[in-house]
This record gives sequence, C-alpha cells and structure tokens, in this order.
Amino acid sequence: MSTLIPLRLQPPRDRLLSDVKREVKATRSHSLHNAVLANLRQEESPPGISRCWDVEVKVSHRPSFRLPHKASIAKVFDRTGGKLVILGAAGAGKTTTLLELALVLVSRAQKDASLPIPVLFELGTWKVGSGTIADWLIAQLRLKYAISPAVGKTWLAEQKLLPLLDGLDEVEVDRQDSCIQAINQFVESELAPKHLVACSSFEAYKNCQTRFKLQAAVLLKPLTETQIQNYLLEARSRELWYSIENEPDLLKLAKTPLFLSMMALAYDDILIESWKRLTSESEQRKYLLTAYIRRQMSVTVNQYPRGKELRPEQIRHWLRWLAQKMEQQGTQEFVLDKMPLSWLETGEQQRMYQFGVKLLGGLIWVILGAIATLVSGSIWGLIGGAIAAVISALLPGIPGIESFVMHLVLWSNGYIPWNYQRFLDAAADRLLLQKTGDRRYRFIHDLLQKHFAEI
Repeated sequence: MSTLIPLRLQPPRDRLLSDVKREVKATRSHSLHNAVLANLRQEESPPGISRCWDVEVKVSHRPSFRLPHKASIAKVFDRTGGKLVILGAAGAGKTTTLLELALVLVSRAQKDASLPIPVLFELGTWKVGSGTIADWLIAQLRLKYAISPAVGKTWLAEQKLLPLLDGLDEVEVDRQDSCIQAINQFVESELAPKHLVACSSFEAYKNCQTRFKLQAAVLLKPLTETQIQNYLLEARSRELWYSIENEPDLLKLAKTPLFLSMMALAYDDILIESWKRLTSESEQRKYLLTAYIRRQMSVTVNQYPRGKELRPEQIRHWLRWLAQKMEQQGTQEFVLDKMPLSWLETGEQQRMYQFGVKLLGGLIWVILGAIATLVSGSIWGLIGGAIAAVISALLPGIPGIESFVMHLVLWSNGYIPWNYQRFLDAAADRLLLQKTGDRRYRFIHDLLQKHFAEI
C-alpha cells in the first residue's frame, strides 16, 4: 500500500525503509561481481550475487566455525543477538556482506512494524568533535535521509534504529581507537540499540588497542587458489587463470574478491608479461586499477549518443578532481546538490560564487516585483521587489541558487562538465561510480577513489 503513496507523504518510518532499500539495491546492482557474470557469461539477467569467499564466525569465547556458502549472514546475525563486527582485508567483500544483511533486515522491518529500522552509516564521516555516537547518528539521519532530529531522537530513545556502521578504516588512523570507544559507550548507554553491526578492515582493527563490545566477529577469509580457479572458469575467463596460476604474486592479489573481479573485467587491457615484471604488491595493484579504469572508460553507455562520447582524458580528469575533493573532505559519498564551499580552490572563485548568489537572488526579487506591478498596475510592486533585492544581499542565499552558482563556477573552471548528473550516471554505468540514491554517488570502492586521487 505504501508504494502507492508519494514518497514525501509517507510516514517517516516507511519513507526511510524505502530509501534504505533503494540504496542497497542500487549499490548491489553496480557490483563488480554482477558485472563479471553479465559481461563474461553474456547473460541478460545475471543471477544474484553469491558469496565466493569463506566466512569464519567467532562467538564470544566459543570455538570459531565456518559459515556454509549457502547460509545467509542473517543467520549469524540472529544467532548472535544482532550485535557483531564484520572484518576482512580491503576489497574482501565486507560492504557486500553488510548489504546482503541490510536487504534481509529491511524486508523484515517492512513486514513487521515492531522491528527496528536498519540504516547504513559511513563511519568515515565521524569526527571526534561529532559528539556522542547518538548525536552523530541523528545528524546523519538528517543529512542523508532528511529525517528530523526530533524523530531521530525519538527512534533512538525507543530502540527503533538498527545502525549498520561501515568503514572504520576510513576514520583517521589516530582516531580509530576513539571511534571504537565511542561506539562501545553507545552500546552501553541508555540509548543502546537492540542490534548493531560494524565493519572494519582486519588490519585497521588489529592495530587498535580497543575492541568492540559486541557478541560476535565475522571474518571474511581470502580466496583459495581453488576458489579463484572455479570463479574464473565459471566466468569463462580460462585464459586469465592459465596466465596467473603459476604466478604467486598475482595469485596473492587475486585472493581479494575486488581485485579478482577487476582482473576478469580488465583482462584484455592487461599486458601479463609487463604485469609479472612488477616487483611490489603496490605496483601490481596500481597497474590493475589503471587497467580496470582504462577498460571501463571504453565501455559504451546510453547517456551519450554515438559521436559525442566523452574522451578518456576528460573522464579521468573529472573523476580525479572529484576523488581529490572527497579525499580532502574525508567522505565516501557525494551528494550532487551539496557540494561544499570549500571545493572552490581560490579566493577569486569564492568571490565569483558570492557575487553570483547575490546577483541571482536580487534579480529574482526584482522580477517578482515587476510581475506584481504588471498584475496590480501599481509601481509599489516593483519598488517592493527592489527593496527585497537589496535586503536579500545581506541574508543567506537561497539553496537552489547556491547550488546552481556553485555548479556554474566549477564548470567555468573546468572541474566538472555542464551536465554533471549525466556524467555521473555514465560513470556509474561504467562501474567507476555507484549511484546510491537520488543524486547521491560514491566510487565503486574506496581503493578506486584513492587511486583516482593519486593520479
């Protein structure tokens, strides 16, 4: 029934569940694993994402056990009281596992109004000055999902939120211990949620002195050589397997699901003999990311008609600038209508922005006054519009105008294309970005964002 009601008119709970479900589905649909199945098996409707890595579960002081491949992570969630941490190497599938769980939890919450609302939060946006984790969650609900602070506070007080916290390793290294401590204080406070799931790279978590006070840990294991072989043979990438099966360094890289999928997609752009000669894991990884980017930039997308496709250097330039700004801001998600003023790099650009906001705001008031004069036949409408224009120059700008002027200044300086949303949608179709919501984007993986920023 709720799907028949316009989203903005739905109750906050239904609207938030719809937003989270759409975000999860959008992110999963732009997964590299799905792309391998679609592109290399040449299937129009690839099967759903299946886990190809082993999962080890450790509950309290009990012996650890391996989760069967066909068993859902939701079973671990249920058996451990819904409080667990997901650990693994960068690119090991932590976010994929979290999204798998999120989809199950959203479906349950939509069927049962007594269950808490699962919500995805990026720990990379947490700062020491963000207040308590409860304060930070309330602020993120407002910024990301337009949920009022009053509603957010009520939901926390009534244990109606189920936080899914991704990316501890995106928190500044010297602040990661503080972040874990803040989360532990939250789960022991009077606002403690019934359930909570956190994600972190194993390396970052191992280097922290503080441990999560949660019921269980889920460790995503590196792929075995047999799993790599099966994956590539099933994906009809037999030649790639034969090229790396006797190369220990490349096999080590392939043990990470993210890199294995990139290998399968970018194989035609990889010069195996050149790749083998690279001596360090860092160089081999950079080579693979570069080959993957080169391959994906050549993909034909629907946004641009034949003969008007963007040149690779344009795509690379605009994505590099975006990655650098996101790295500087310490964020993994980009909202098209909320580009911060700090993204303007010079004083001249900032002055252009301020002048444009005041000028357009003033013109709108003058135009409205002129319309009022024509309708009423009185000069007072025009005079009132002129006075309002002067006053508006002393007041904060109108959000829509601010966004337009920001876009105009960035475009005029060559940082973005004119039709930015079309470009971002095309980058998502090329599996360089993911579209996570309405006018919200992120890079397909944090490692790719960092790589673009370093180009």
